[in-house]
Amino acid sequence: MSPERRGERKSSRRGSRGGLAGYGGLALMAAAPLAAPAVLRRLDRRRDRGEMEQYAPSPGGTSLWAESRDGTRIHLLSHGEGGTVVFLVHGWTCNRTIYRYQQDRLKERYRVVTVELRGHGLSQVPASLDYSPDRMAEDLKAAVDLVNPERFVVAGHSMGGFTALRFYRLYGDEYRERLKGLVIIDSSGLPLTEGVIMGGLLKRLYPMPLDRLLRLAGRYGGALDGIKSAVKESAPAYYLVRWGAFGRKPAAEEVELVREMVMSTPLSSIALAAKACIDFDNLETLSRVELPVLLLVGEKDKLTDVRVNRETAALLPQARLVVLPDAGHCTLLEQRDAFNAELEGFLSSVLA
Repeated sequence: MSPERRGERKSSRRGSRGGLAGYGGLALMAAAPLAAPAVLRRLDRRRDRGEMEQYAPSPGGTSLWAESRDGTRIHLLSHGEGGTVVFLVHGWTCNRTIYRYQQDRLKERYRVVTVELRGHGLSQVPASLDYSPDRMAEDLKAAVDLVNPERFVVAGHSMGGFTALRFYRLYGDEYRERLKGLVIIDSSGLPLTEGVIMGGLLKRLYPMPLDRLLRLAGRYGGALDGIKSAVKESAPAYYLVRWGAFGRKPAAEEVELVREMVMSTPLSSIALAAKACIDFDNLETLSRVELPVLLLVGEKDKLTDVRVNRETAALLPQARLVVLPDAGHCTLLEQRDAFNAELEGFLSSVLA
């Protein structure tokens, strides 16, 4: 074989290897976004504190059942005893478990009643599929009337904060002598679109076509719950919850807890409660709140940011705003020691 021929064959082999390497590089680049959630999950596990119990549907306490105005059965979890009560209301796609640290911390001094709003946790999905802001406030009222406290405070996280303000707007006068304060956690008194990431886009899509899409998902979501169950434990599900609900460096155990709650919520409730969050508008209520209000928000919150919390605090006659560093939308988990200290101080001042 001539030298020229041998050179051509060597060049061809090098070109072939180079082409394969190029394809391999492209494959790795394409696979990287798919592998990233799993890698991030492993890195987060190095920050696990080892203090969180494995998720359980009923972490202690006594279950109670209230009936909302439209007949929807609402589940409550009660810890402690006495006529001085702290009502804890969870956020969108969460349940009573989000308050596990606060339940244990507060039950020695107060009766602590965690309220699960319609379609969340053990509470019933309403037959009417009505998740409107007024119905949410009626769920909370049903809980308060069942427990019938001598005096009480309402603390609400995210959607629970919206609900607490709507409850005050509708029923504040009725409980004037007994309701002593409100705690608004990673929430605000302004519309959700003002504080959520990509709120400008949300405004353009709502009400149409997003309102219709959420209603359709609410009506037919049950047919898709099987798909959600199939990805419930996946790394992408973990990543989505981590990105939306946490700061930069959460412990994996905390993200896993919220992932479990989110992925266990029926899709119909996810869709219709999301619509309720957009429909909440408590802006006109703020200047009329004649109670002390504590606002707690994470510095890195993507769903109700610090700016709208500052604006909310400025409109409330008796408000104190606390920004918790490095936390996202779950300050009650991410910064639980600082969070609990602020909450206990507020409760002591208004329930003394």
